[in-house]
Amino acid sequence: MRPEQWAERHDGLLPKEAAAKSGLSRGQRARRRANGRSRPVRRGVDAVAGAPQTWMQQVRAVALTCGPRVAVALSTAARLLGAGFVDDDVIHVIGPPSRLVRLAGVTYHRSTTLEPGDLVKRYGIQCTSPLRTVIDMSGALSLDALGKLVDHFLRSRQVTLEALRERVDRLRPAAGRSIKRLRAVLAARIPGYDPGESDLEARIARIIDREGLERSTQQHRVRLDGHRYRIDLAWPNRKLYLEGNGFGFHRLSSDLDKDAVRQNALVLDGWTPIEITWRMPDSLIADTIRRFLARV
Repeated sequence: MRPEQWAERHDGLLPKEAAAKSGLSRGQRARRRANGRSRPVRRGVDAVAGAPQTWMQQVRAVALTCGPRVAVALSTAARLLGAGFVDDDVIHVIGPPSRLVRLAGVTYHRSTTLEPGDLVKRYGIQCTSPLRTVIDMSGALSLDALGKLVDHFLRSRQVTLEALRERVDRLRPAAGRSIKRLRAVLAARIPGYDPGESDLEARIARIIDREGLERSTQQHRVRLDGHRYRIDLAWPNRKLYLEGNGFGFHRLSSDLDKDAVRQNALVLDGWTPIEITWRMPDSLIADTIRRFLARV
């Protein structure tokens, strides 16, 4: 495989091992850098000319430099796994205590307890699994932020509460992790908990469970006049449903129009809406739902 072909599949990067397999000698690699056909990114890793400098390229370059005994971890792994973390410029990696990684902009975390399944690959980059990432970040995140991370992985079906609970039950204290915080997150997510499609929906579901209110049906589907509508939280037997201003972002005015049409159709069919916003405190949300349940 030609060097450029290999690099095209790996964010424009060409490590010395791949270059050697492509027939490039050490001297040829040096000449390519000298004439501008490539540029050094990390020790033993070059980028071909014209390859855009992206976050993924930086992470892959670190992974290639560190080798197979080291994996991307913590917030870097969370972002790689789709959790949307936008961390600072630090790239976090994890590996055995016997390994030493000293790279600019890289923080190395030593671990003696990497279990089978704790490492996975995303986009060809080895990183900690969603379950292990939650554990490793439990000490750095607030209770709310840790809960949102867990909900993301639940929502994307990368983690189950049962697997997380089993792991936490036998977890030992270690630097950078908080067993107390992990247990608090699990305590707020009882069996049958559904994280819904957004953080607000998940928060309301937790409030309903915590307050012992009648459980709602999440993502309930209604068909009216040939149209299908999906309701985030509903009590179908009462024809009561909950709308949260904050479940999603209205990027277009047409989104607001669709919501208005849906609400009008539901109200005309006898449904009663509850309006909830993100800024409402938990106590107000619970009291509002309780009062509607008592009246409808």
